[in-house]
Amino acid sequence: MPLIACPACGRQISIAAEACPQCGHPNRPAADTQSGPRCYHCSAAATTRCQCCGVLSCAVHLQPIYVNHGRGGANELRCNSCYGSAMIWKVVGFVIFAIIASIIALVVLGAWH
Repeated sequence: MPLIACPACGRQISIAAEACPQCGHPNRPAADTQSGPRCYHCSAAATTRCQCCGVLSCAVHLQPIYVNHGRGGANELRCNSCYGSAMIWKVVGFVIFAIIASIIALVVLGAWH
């Protein structure tokens, strides 16, 4: 199958592809470009991207989450998959913190006796 350059991102895509798999830009004739890229989860028009993986999405299928970054943090919009993964890491981090705090408390209390 012949390849062409995506007009939006420049990556090579098949001429038979409905949209670029990287950026979601439609690969249709100019008369049919009114509809634009679609959400990864539904048929609604994509209005934004997941700030973690970059998948195109409508506003309904992105969830806000606070994520720590270096010296600070930020609120990000994430797709369902990235949101679930971030929530799991938040729980794992809390459990590890609780275990370390418990060990420190036991050492401090044990030293006083």
